[in-house]
Amino acid sequence: MGMFSVAYVLLPMSDTPPAAAIRASLSPFERGGRDELPESLLAFEDKTETLRVLHEAALTFAVTGRGGLRIEGGGDAAPWSLNTGAVRGEMDRRGTDHWQVRFADTMALDAFVPRYAASGLERHPVTGGWGRWLNPLGRWDWWDLGGRFDGRIIGDERRGEGRRVANVSSKPNRGRDLLVNLEEALGDALGREPAAEIEVFNDRNVELVATLLADANEGREHAFPGTLVLPPGAVEDRLRWLHTWPDLGPADAFAWLGLSGDAEWRDAVRAAYGRFADHWAASVAYHF
Repeated sequence: MGMFSVAYVLLPMSDTPPAAAIRASLSPFERGGRDELPESLLAFEDKTETLRVLHEAALTFAVTGRGGLRIEGGGDAAPWSLNTGAVRGEMDRRGTDHWQVRFADTMALDAFVPRYAASGLERHPVTGGWGRWLNPLGRWDWWDLGGRFDGRIIGDERRGEGRRVANVSSKPNRGRDLLVNLEEALGDALGREPAAEIEVFNDRNVELVATLLADANEGREHAFPGTLVLPPGAVEDRLRWLHTWPDLGPADAFAWLGLSGDAEWRDAVRAAYGRFADHWAASVAYHF
């Protein structure tokens, strides 16, 4: 389903409306594929080797009591690359709730992928590999100003249950709609009332970078996001998205900030704030 993290987006003072400035800064990092982004932004993400390992793995599937599907075995295989609906369909055809299989014993890889791999894969026209056309800089599926981290950037994060409603966000997204529908379905199944909506106010989710720098120098936790996005044009886009996950980097961006190879995340945040102390920052909750 994906996860959420918080990013502070650093932006120069300008006549550009704040919402437009945030959207323009984040646009190069949209995780999207064909029919979502221009072809010029896409690169082929080859999944052939991941699928080959899955194809050759010895797997055990078992239907759980609530209609789920438990997958065991496979070693280094990536079961999330499977179309579990297709697996369940084959199990129903066989009339079994328990299936042990090594797909390579019964079909070639080129037959396995369109039948049992996750949807959306296609063949590369030159290499013949299986994969997707995606933005190689892609980091988010959708985002909201503040969102579930409402108020964090000013040190006043709002806690508690409720669905955040932000006036500034990314464009409508099919994944966002699916998540809302899933939350509502779970609530109905558990007999819960729908989560109350919590309005996210813009002024709770922006701050002067100079203020963040002072807070960071005092070690205040809210000054350190999981991701920091440098201003547009400050450096090439591939170096603008500073991150702590899945690893710390990018190393070239840390070097550009004057940091050594063994610098820690807090060093990078302070260095970025110091470089752009005359800017402002927006806090966004992004789904990836």
